[in-house]
Amino acid sequence: MKILLIGGTGLIGQEVHTLLQEKSITCFAPTREELDLESPETIDACLQKYEPDLVISSAGYHNPASAENEPSRCFRINRDAMAHLAQSCSDRNIIMFYISTYRVFDGEKKDPYTEKDIPNPTGVLATSRWQAEQQISERCPRHIILRFSWIISQRRTNLLKYLLDQISEERDVAVVSDQQGCPTPADDAARVIVAIVQQLDCGAETWGTYHYAGAEPVSENRFAEVVIAEASQYHPLKIRKLHMNKLNDRNGIQAPANATLACRKILSTFGVHNKSWRSPLARMIKSYYEK
Repeated sequence: MKILLIGGTGLIGQEVHTLLQEKSITCFAPTREELDLESPETIDACLQKYEPDLVISSAGYHNPASAENEPSRCFRINRDAMAHLAQSCSDRNIIMFYISTYRVFDGEKKDPYTEKDIPNPTGVLATSRWQAEQQISERCPRHIILRFSWIISQRRTNLLKYLLDQISEERDVAVVSDQQGCPTPADDAARVIVAIVQQLDCGAETWGTYHYAGAEPVSENRFAEVVIAEASQYHPLKIRKLHMNKLNDRNGIQAPANATLACRKILSTFGVHNKSWRSPLARMIKSYYEK
């Protein structure tokens, strides 16, 4: 199987690229200059050049605050580019694998979201991601849409990196107690993606939408407490207290209060078990301070 990876330097994409290389799976990861989601012709050029059997797209517009200020660009990248990619994949009989997000839900549900729950996004970014899913489902029958909960890593922009930067620089840390999610290490997300890809390569035709999240839901403030306790082993921290807020106290578009996802479908279909985030968290924090 030949794979075209869009977003190969991103939070999840880099981990996917590394894992595919380790497994000796042919993977092409064009740069942003070679494949620009705002230029549909570059999408077609790359599909023609690399002739992949499967396309993984983890790229997109990811900043919810900026999206509110430039909605046209956000929709152009997240919805329109994915619609074009889906149609191009369908025309060439290429499988499309789209990385999506819990943000397509409004967070009002008390229990973990399942694939049967109807999305109700709030804000430009979340709406663009949900509309991208709809375009893919309509245009490319051979597709996998995989939604993740909180992706965490010691690099780039995410909750864990934010917390580590703040406490290491002895800044005040404001967290909320009424937001709950399932921390999902980026390399664990890559493990799941590659596991599904390998089954598709063996002829599985289980197209549709799936959820994956790290085991053990946790509130943002409790997660921050765990991070601080672990980080104190590697760095002399002066910050021991957190500023407790509520979601409504924050300005701008907020993430859904409930970001937990049920993972029964991915287990029954692909045999993928969700793993705890605690051991990987310790490893990522150690790596953060070593580097």
